Amino acid sequence: MIELIKENISRFLISKKLKNLVLNEQDFSEALKRSGSFLMLMPEDEKDFRASYIVLDHLEHLNKSIKILTRDYRISLMPAKYRNKAMEFGVADLNKLDLPGNKLIEKLSSMRFDGVIDLNRKDELFYSYASNLVNAKIRIGFAKKGADKYYNFQISNNDIDSEKSYKNFLNCLKMF
Repeated sequence: MIELIKENISRFLISKKLKNLVLNEQDFSEALKRSGSFLMLMPEDEKDFRASYIVLDHLEHLNKSIKILTRDYRISLMPAKYRNKAMEFGVADLNKLDLPGNKLIEKLSSMRFDGVIDLNRKDELFYSYASNLVNAKIRIGFAKKGADKYYNFQISNNDIDSEKSYKNFLNCLKMF
């Protein structure tokens, strides 16, 4: 019951803070080709976390610059080649509603990327909010509850299987 109340308060506060945000329509084929840097928001779910590496591999293959936002304890679980590209956050970086705290908000707000990719298949308010704190034109995420408010490009997620979902995600990115 308390978690539901926290979630509803979080949704209200986020919608209030992002009410002036305009997600411009984009020609994604051109926007993705011209984009050189991406902030990657890694999944909370353990299976998804591991399965999402294929998206990182693809962007690296395309010589895109990536910065990875993930929980502090997950850095050591990442392939070695991505650890130096990771930006961690921990419990101290969260507020009482499990949203980014002031220091993390300041840090993310000062960052500029061509795009933000949220790899969470499930509704994770922390990441949805964080994706909009960063200065970026393209915001890509899976279709989920309230995703229209956060992303200007959504990829459907009908599969229960993590690997299939990320392969589908990757195939959608490759189409552009």
